[in-house]
Amino acid sequence: LLQMKEVQTKAPNTVCSTTGSLVTGVVLINHKVPPFDNPNVRRAVALALDREAFVKSHHGGSRIGGIMMSAPYCSWGLTSEQLSSIPGYGKDMEKNRAEARKLMEEAGYGPKNTLKVPILVRSTSPAFVAGATLTSDQLRSIYIESTVDVKEYSIFTGAIIKGAYQLGFETSGSAIDDPDVVLYENFMCSSIRNYNKYCNKDIEAKIEAQSQMIDQAKRRQLVNEIDQQLLREQARIAVYHSTSQACWHPYVKGYLRAKNGIYTHHRMEDVWLDK
Repeated sequence: LLQMKEVQTKAPNTVCSTTGSLVTGVVLINHKVPPFDNPNVRRAVALALDREAFVKSHHGGSRIGGIMMSAPYCSWGLTSEQLSSIPGYGKDMEKNRAEARKLMEEAGYGPKNTLKVPILVRSTSPAFVAGATLTSDQLRSIYIESTVDVKEYSIFTGAIIKGAYQLGFETSGSAIDDPDVVLYENFMCSSIRNYNKYCNKDIEAKIEAQSQMIDQAKRRQLVNEIDQQLLREQARIAVYHSTSQACWHPYVKGYLRAKNGIYTHHRMEDVWLDK
């Protein structure tokens, strides 16, 4: 966003737009591996993360959201009011972290017995490492002493697919703004991209049910219910939804950006230069 403002300052006549990217910053948490098989420890992690800080680290190029990206860029996400009731989304971080420390203490951790764990992250982009570093810094507030473990892309991907990790940081991109694309890929028990190893047969049944609904208002209501349940169960800890910016000169004609997504606006056969 700062780069777009810089472009507009240097070239005031440029045409610029911001769209949703359908890319979510995610703190991965392996539900099958101790101590994160303990729901209270997972909840503590969700409570400790300051999502506003993650958004600010993107210099305004992202926003807070749940599983599905919210309006104005997408159609299926939760409202701010709905998100505020989810653990970790409340604005009082001191209150959130006090509750998180209590949960960690009940699990046997404290100032003299911290949880030491690596945070796995791929080396593809400095933004990913920055996300893992911010996660590590924030988790120190709840007795988790973590180190950032940077891996080459193929090694990282192999580890999270196999579940050979405890905590990680990743971005998850979706092709289009449709619940089927996001929910089946990330939350069905047998999905290869269910990196958190979360499995809930009740959620699977709801995912199947929403996919078969013709009434879109009723489908949206069920998708919102699924979204909230996934967040409450830390099926995926979303810390931001990124946005995408682009600028072009007025003489570039025929270029139409998608409202959401990063995969659907790269066809250039109708683009031409009026100069």
